[in-house]
Amino acid sequence: MSAQNKVIWEIRNEKNKAGVRWFIITLIIPYLSYLLYSGRSVEIGREEIFNWVYVSIVAGFIIAVNLCVTYVLLKANKDQVLHPSLKYITMVADFLAVALVMIPTGGKDSMFFVINYVVIVSNSLRYGMRVSIFGTIVMNLFYVSILYFQFYPNLEIDSIQKEILKIGGFWLVGIYTGYLSMRFEILRGEVVGYQKLLKAALEKNGT
Repeated sequence: MSAQNKVIWEIRNEKNKAGVRWFIITLIIPYLSYLLYSGRSVEIGREEIFNWVYVSIVAGFIIAVNLCVTYVLLKANKDQVLHPSLKYITMVADFLAVALVMIPTGGKDSMFFVINYVVIVSNSLRYGMRVSIFGTIVMNLFYVSILYFQFYPNLEIDSIQKEILKIGGFWLVGIYTGYLSMRFEILRGEVVGYQKLLKAALEKNGT
C-alpha cells in the first residue's frame, strides 16, 4: 500500500470510528440519564459519584474527543497527511471513556465492560498487531485502576480468579485479532505480487 493510499485508508478508518462513537453516545448517555432519573442508579452504581455532573463530564469528554477528531480528519483530508499517532490517541480515549462509564455502573461487574472488546477488535483488525498489543496494555491498566478504585483501601477483591480470567480473555482476543489482521496484510501483499507478475507476463506475451 502506497503512503498516499495508507493516509486515505486511515482517514476512512478514523471516520468510521468517530461514527461508531457518536452512535454509542446516543445509546449510553440516555441510558445513564434514565438510571439517574428513575432512581435505579443506586442499584448498580456508586451513589456518591453517579450523578448528573458525572454523566455530563463523561458525555462532554466523548463529544470533545469526537469534535477534535473530526477537525483533525477534515484537515488531514485537505492536506492528505495524517499523523500516525492519531489511531493510538483515539483508542486510548475510547478505553478511558469506557472506564469512566464502568466506574459508577458497577465497576468490575458493569455491563459496559464488553465495549472494551468492541474497541480492541475494531482497532486490531484495522491496524494490526502493534496497535493490538498497545491497546491491550492500555485497557488492562485502566481496568486495574477501576479495580483499585472500587476496592480501595483494603483492596480485597472478591472472585480474583474471575478477574484474572477476564484480563486473560481480553489478551487472547486482542492478540488473536491482531494476528488475523497481520495475516490479512501478508495475504494481500501476496495477491498484489501475483497480480503484478500476471500483468508482466501478459504484457510480455502481448509483445
